[in-house]
This record gives sequence, C-alpha cells and structure tokens, in this order.
Amino acid sequence: MKRYCDTCRQYCDEEAMFCPICGQYTVATEVERIAPEGDVIYPFAHYQMSYKDTFLYVMGQKFMNTNGRASRREFFQFIFLWNVVVISILAVFCALTAIFKTGPYLLGLAWMIISILGLVSVVPMVALSIRRLHDTGKGSDTLLLFLVPFVGPLILLGLLSKKGQPEDNQYGSALQHIVIDKRLASIMKVSPSNSSLTTKVLIAVIVSALCVCALSMRYMAPSDKTISMGWIANAIVGEGSEEVAEASVKEYFNAVNNKDYDKAFTYVIDQAKANPTEKQKWIESMKNGPKVDVVSLGVSQVSRVGNLKRITFEANLQMTKPGEGAVEASHTKRYISVIEENGAWHIEGFYKDDPNDK
Repeated sequence: MKRYCDTCRQYCDEEAMFCPICGQYTVATEVERIAPEGDVIYPFAHYQMSYKDTFLYVMGQKFMNTNGRASRREFFQFIFLWNVVVISILAVFCALTAIFKTGPYLLGLAWMIISILGLVSVVPMVALSIRRLHDTGKGSDTLLLFLVPFVGPLILLGLLSKKGQPEDNQYGSALQHIVIDKRLASIMKVSPSNSSLTTKVLIAVIVSALCVCALSMRYMAPSDKTISMGWIANAIVGEGSEEVAEASVKEYFNAVNNKDYDKAFTYVIDQAKANPTEKQKWIESMKNGPKVDVVSLGVSQVSRVGNLKRITFEANLQMTKPGEGAVEASHTKRYISVIEENGAWHIEGFYKDDPNDK
C-alpha cells in the first residue's frame, strides 16, 4: 500500500502521513508499489488478468482472503477454468477406460481426483464469492441465500453476475479493470490479458472434452455394451452373470423355435421342481405359438435379495406367425425377468410392462 499527495501528485511510503516534499497530509491508496520504470502497480484485483494468473491468484494469494473486491471477470474466469480442468480430467480417464477396458476403476480414480480438487477449491471459491459480493456492495451474509431451496442459488448467481459499483465502497476502492499489455506484463512478471481467442480455445477444449466423455461411454462398458450397466450388474449379481442370463434367454427362444420343448422347459423352471402335468400343459400351449426371434436384449434392472439374484431384460422381439400362403411378422417389446436357481438362470416371467415399475 502507498499514500498519495494531491499537491505534489506523488506517491509516498505507507508510513508517510505527510508528504516529504511539501509537508501536506497524504491519503492512503491501493497502490502496491512504484516500478523502476515509473509505472504505478496496483493490487491484482484492478487488472484484467489472464486465466492462468487468475487461477493462481485465487488459489494462492487469496486462498482464504475475503478482504477487498473481485471483478466479474476474475470470478467467471476462475469458475470457467475450474470447470475446464475438471471436465478435461474426466475426459482423459473416460478415454483411457474405453481404450483399455479397465472397468470402473479408472473412473473411480478420476472422481477421487475431482473430489479432492473440489474440496481444496471450496475455501478459495467461497472467499472469491465474498469478494465478488463486496464489489457489488453486498456483505458476506448474502451467501446464505445459497441455503434457500430452488430460488436461493439462482438469486445468488444473479447477484454474483451483477456489475460492480463504479465508486469506492466500504470494502475497497473501485476496480479499474486495467488491461495488461506486454510491457506491463514484463514489469509485473505475469501474462498479458487474455484475447478473445484464448476464451474461444478454452470453449473448444471443453466442448471436445464433453464429446470425448459421451463417445467413450459407448465403448467403456463390458463386452462393448452401449451403456455401462454391465458394471452395475457385475457388482450386484457377480461378474459374468449378465452374460449367462442373456444366453439362457436366447437359448430358450432357440429351443422353442426348433420345437425342442423339453430343452426349452429347462430354461423356464428348475427341472427338479417340474410337475409332469404342468409341463405337458406348457408344451401343448407352446406348439401353437409363433416363432420368436430376439432382436436385442438390454438390462432394465438388476437386484439381489439374500442369495436370490434377479435380472430384468428389456427385449425387442420379432414374432413370425405362419399364415395361409403368407408370413406375418411383427415387432414387439417385452420385459423378461430371470432368476438364478441352483447355479443356473431360469426365466421367471414375461411382461408387457416393466415389472419394476409396479
């Protein structure tokens, strides 16, 4: 900090209550130092800093400091760059997971890194928000709006986005928004102010990272599934169970279409529990049924209660019913519930609607 003499128009040391040249009373001013080149250097908050210097300033010098004011540029540059870093980390780990098929482990590591970064950033982010509110003339207690459900965070965001007061207030001098050119940057040992190109490049980075995340999700699941549901199935019913259950459903329809009803019946119920009368009734009912081909199977839900494992598939089926001189084919959707009994997967039931919604 420096003191300023209005008569001599000179800056004095912070201890100089009176000008050493003319003897007039000096006033305190937000000046860090006078450079050897003669430039007046203000606190960083008065400058349009680059993304890098803003991040280092908020996370370093102002880590827990709520004194002073912060411009909209400083606030949104930090928030934007923080999101770029987080999404980029997630994109890298998603891509590695998709390439090396490592399952959820690398993504778990990514979320751990992001969580640590988030915890470290909480304090400086709160301090930055308070300084931003100071610039609009609001106190730190305004942050409590965040606790108001639904509308509170929106109102707070609006206040944080508000233009700062152009005059001095109780929290500090009005910010000057000084552009840092190359000459001033060399004096201050910082980077020049960002051009619009830097912002465009960062926007391109964040869009690319989101695209990488979206694309990777299609290939990172087990067996090249289009969703990562396979990880959840492995965690709940055991690794490989989903594949075995899916194969049982397909084998059931293949046996029915080939009129091998005895084999098909084994996929419906444990043979040891079979009742001969019920089995015969089931076989007679299947003889007049249409041919059914499985177009696709997708996991709707997996569950486990004690030793009972259950998987519900959403099945797209093609039903072909022979007619006189013509073949009628139609597509339909059914939900197929399968359970594990004595180490084998059996079909529990067929449903028009998802039984898990009931």
